[in-house]
Amino acid sequence: MSPLKEGFVNMSPGIKAASLKRFILTVSWLTIVPLYSQAADLLDVYKQALDHDPVYRAGMFEHEASKEIYTQARAVLLPSLQFEYSKTKSKQDIVSSDNTVYVKGSTSFPTDEQNLSLTQSLYSYSNWAYFKQAKAEVRKVAADLENVRQDLVMRVAAAYFTVLRESDSYQAIEAEVKALEKHFQLVDREFANGLANSTDLLDAEARYMQAQARQIEIANNLHDALQGLKEISGKLPDNLNALGQNLALQRPDPATMKSWVDNAQANNPAVLSRQSAVDVAWQEVRRQKGGHYPTFDLVVTQSTKETGGSLFGGGSEVDAREVLLQITLPIYSGGAVSSKVRESINRHYQAQDELELALRQVAREAQAAYTGIVSSISKVNALQKSVETYEKAAEGKRTAFESGVISSGSVLDSERELFIARSDFSAARYDYLMNHLRLKRAAGSLSEADIVGINRLLNGVSLSTDTNALLAFGG
Repeated sequence: MSPLKEGFVNMSPGIKAASLKRFILTVSWLTIVPLYSQAADLLDVYKQALDHDPVYRAGMFEHEASKEIYTQARAVLLPSLQFEYSKTKSKQDIVSSDNTVYVKGSTSFPTDEQNLSLTQSLYSYSNWAYFKQAKAEVRKVAADLENVRQDLVMRVAAAYFTVLRESDSYQAIEAEVKALEKHFQLVDREFANGLANSTDLLDAEARYMQAQARQIEIANNLHDALQGLKEISGKLPDNLNALGQNLALQRPDPATMKSWVDNAQANNPAVLSRQSAVDVAWQEVRRQKGGHYPTFDLVVTQSTKETGGSLFGGGSEVDAREVLLQITLPIYSGGAVSSKVRESINRHYQAQDELELALRQVAREAQAAYTGIVSSISKVNALQKSVETYEKAAEGKRTAFESGVISSGSVLDSERELFIARSDFSAARYDYLMNHLRLKRAAGSLSEADIVGINRLLNGVSLSTDTNALLAFGG
């Protein structure tokens, strides 16, 4: 037996044909065998993520907290009512007095005092600017929440399709490993019979082992993709629906790129948020300028003071009512108000530039997604034909090698090219779907209905999410 052949026989069981088949069956059961339990689809995972994704939940709580600023701003325009109560114990001693009746003496007595005051702002430039600012802030946080929701759709779809893409890659590498195993066994037999040289055997063995290594790497990638989906949804369903073989390729509607760009700049939630941020910043300028203007307040006070005694006579109970029109005119505060005005003006300029940046970004995103859809259609069609061609070429080269017409290297190259073609074709299909979602995302119209539309395409063989089998294989 040659050293090369002996080395193969003495290798770990994972390289031997029988053990390799067990490995393949393990992951085949994991990835592509039809399952009896009902599989989850993209919509199911999205609904699960709505309840469990930390990013979305944090955005939702941020929205609920931020919109309270409206109530707080409205409160400064409404009347405020305040009640105060105090109880005082007093002790008094006469030290000296010109009053001959009260030359000396001491006393102690309690005093109860109650005050009920109502304050109503009649005019405050800052308060009204603050109220308008709060309304703009509410619009901003609503747009921010919508932005987070649409981002969740994209993250769920990206994670879901990553799992399916890695599963497709595994099936492609599985086919390559099987083909290379069969080819290696053939070359090994021919080498033993003197019909093949050692170079062909070495090359066949090396390609076979490389494919096994890639198989383990792709299995690990699939495991990581499943964990990425779990990170968003909180838990993994037992099975996932895969993409069917027949994928109808459609161009964007409306058909012109300009329409999508215009929609993006008008409706994208990130743009709407930045527009509201500009309004918030402008109202902040007005609010700070209000520090130079007078304020008018009406204060109505009802008080009762009951005194239990005094040094110079008995106790008393006094009721008082006061109506106060209070005018406050700020004159000088060390330059703080002017400084805050300058600061807020620069913040407003900053918000305007951030809006301009958002407009440019969504325009670019819309254009990229639009062209991505158009190019993906041609790419998917071309790659589908390339897979069919490479399959025929690989089969033909296997037959030609067995007939002694071509070299072993040509067969090995064709198997590698077939794997690449299959992987590229799979990736192009998912890129096509993701570009459709990206275009809707850029236009600000991405919704659950888009997920429902994709779900109709998920009619392929179910994919198991049993990560334990993957880890066992990868190990």
